[in-house]
Amino acid sequence: MIVTVFAFLFALLVALAIVPILDRIARRVGLVDHPDNNRKLHKSAIPMVGGLALFFAATLSIAVSFYVGNVYGEWFESLTGAISKLIPIDWMAANVQLRPADWYELVGLLAGSSLLLVVGVLDDRFGIRGRQKLMGQFLAVTVLIAFGFKFDFVNVAGMKIQFGIFSVLVIYAWVIAATNSVNLLDGADGIASTIGIVMSLAICLMSLSLGRIVDAVVAVAVAGALLGFLRFNFPPAKAYLGDSGSMLIGFVLSALAIRCMFKQNSLYAFFAPVALLAIPFIDTAAAIIRRRLTGRSIFAVDRGHLHHSLMKRGYSPRISLLWVALLCTTTAAGAVLSLLYHQSEYALVSIGLVLVVMIACKIFGVAEYQLVSRKATSLAKSFFHMAANNAPDVLQSSVHVQGNRDWKVIWKLLCDFADEHRINQLTLDLNAPWMHESFHATQRRSDVKRGENQEWFSQIPLVIQGRSFGRIEILGSHSLGCNHHETIADLLKLTMEIERSLADPVLTSIVLQEPNSGTTETAGTSSV
Repeated sequence: MIVTVFAFLFALLVALAIVPILDRIARRVGLVDHPDNNRKLHKSAIPMVGGLALFFAATLSIAVSFYVGNVYGEWFESLTGAISKLIPIDWMAANVQLRPADWYELVGLLAGSSLLLVVGVLDDRFGIRGRQKLMGQFLAVTVLIAFGFKFDFVNVAGMKIQFGIFSVLVIYAWVIAATNSVNLLDGADGIASTIGIVMSLAICLMSLSLGRIVDAVVAVAVAGALLGFLRFNFPPAKAYLGDSGSMLIGFVLSALAIRCMFKQNSLYAFFAPVALLAIPFIDTAAAIIRRRLTGRSIFAVDRGHLHHSLMKRGYSPRISLLWVALLCTTTAAGAVLSLLYHQSEYALVSIGLVLVVMIACKIFGVAEYQLVSRKATSLAKSFFHMAANNAPDVLQSSVHVQGNRDWKVIWKLLCDFADEHRINQLTLDLNAPWMHESFHATQRRSDVKRGENQEWFSQIPLVIQGRSFGRIEILGSHSLGCNHHETIADLLKLTMEIERSLADPVLTSIVLQEPNSGTTETAGTSSV
């Protein structure tokens, strides 16, 4: 325990001292995040030095702590002898003994982290493609596996299940998923830093309970470095983590989970780290569902993440940060209890509890639930209409993913256009991160089977003052007698009117009711 306290405080002080220095260097070399009036709404350029601060502070703290633990460990233990008698567990140990296997794996963790840090800094400074970042993550995980971060089997109900080569695939999936999940959550001041602090402290507790002092020192050094950086990242932030920092948090903590949990080869030891990273995983899963069911790329930018949903409900950035910390602490507590009592139920219950609270309190996941329900209802309706062979009908659905402006006027105009021109399917997808608005709606004829009537397709973007605002998609059939050239030309005229009305502040206030105008439409509501 003594050496972990030392590691925490040392990393904290180093981070506090190094961030101002990195700030000045970052501004000189252009390692800053500029506002773009679209997704990045801060007012001035902010340095992205969190990854460098975390790496240097944690690495230096770990090295010094191991040195102090080995050289002065016995002296510290003699000073805490009385306390050790009152608390007769190994947590008070100050002497850190590094086995050859520990050295080997720590070198691998340092090498993999260094590689990922370089990838993150390049992305923060120059902006690299998603596939290039993924390749960098893949290589970093490969380094981990080469240095012994893997497991062979798991015991389930007394049965030994051998994973063999599939364990390598599990490690790749686990580390890359954790790395990107934390990265996706880094969209508001202090969020990823706070989550990293909670998770690393939980791993420290679990490592201490297992007598793994080395893992505890690494985890608590990460916590100390992040707490020191949070001094500058707390809302309103003066420094950002950047991709280099957010990816590094997920990478290091998922690697520690392999060392101190996966290698226990028990089912509860697998559920514990899942609960530990439950909040980032839930947020990522919701983003994939939201984007796929609205026809967007899973890499598309939106403001539907957990922290955005909290601020949309009127919470300040600091209260939103507190909410995220409480939710993450709940799942972390479930992970710790699961490992301490060798019961995976604690981890599963904590995940379920967080999900119930978020949906019941309409904090997060409501829009995603509506999208899934809408999709299921649409499939069910199409099945029963096909089976009953009834008269043609129009199936319509809409989901207000984010925001509280009323888009029904525009949607009604488009639906009338689709009815007049006998459009098979109409889709309106609006995504305006700078307005905190996202709306998705579809309408289709139930009597038309896709692919049977020489279909044609057209997609028209909506652009307001140079910003992409959304898109309109139509699907028609030559057999219905409508000329596709005339239909597209008429739709272009209609979209021009929509763009003109939305670009004019006076017309916008009429067409789109502002939040205080008495509209009853709320974020996440759906009509199916």
